[in-house]
Amino acid sequence: MYQYSSTGRPISIHILIKALKRLGDLLQQENKRLELVCCGGIISLMHFHSRAMTQDVDAIFPANPANKQLLIKLIKQVGEELGLATDEKSLWFNDSVSFFGLETKSNVVIFHHPYLVLKAAVWEELLAHKVHASRHDKDIQDAVLLLKEIKGKDKERIYEAVKRYAPFAPHVPEPLLRKRFDRVWSLAFGS
Repeated sequence: MYQYSSTGRPISIHILIKALKRLGDLLQQENKRLELVCCGGIISLMHFHSRAMTQDVDAIFPANPANKQLLIKLIKQVGEELGLATDEKSLWFNDSVSFFGLETKSNVVIFHHPYLVLKAAVWEELLAHKVHASRHDKDIQDAVLLLKEIKGKDKERIYEAVKRYAPFAPHVPEPLLRKRFDRVWSLAFGS
């Protein structure tokens, strides 16, 4: 597992697509097909097109140790080839989210290569992570976009999902989580 450490060098969508295609090509050479669940900035960058850059790709790596090691080796190779972060604490494509995990997988494909498919977690889980984090305006903007993607559910049902999927660390007391959610709701739909 990698601890998140920003490189300070954001990745553009152009470079990210090039890197992911290269990673898929390398997996093809190894005859290994992987499907991974992602969260974070890659969703905003590649699905919503709401930002120009991301710091990294956050994904849940394969449980199989051999597949995980192969993936890490190939991520480092692509990083070296394209000048992306390759050190152990800030890989450009990492499993730092494995600390709290992702429980869901949607049918929303963020990236597709015959040997590498990246899917988003379900919108409610992604929303929970963004509401929980609320580190900066980007998190709030991402949360608003995610909230607008959730169709056919009322405010309280969505909030119950946010509570259920909110990461356990760092601890955010429920009243603060509710306050953050209400703010995002207000920004998305008004009072």
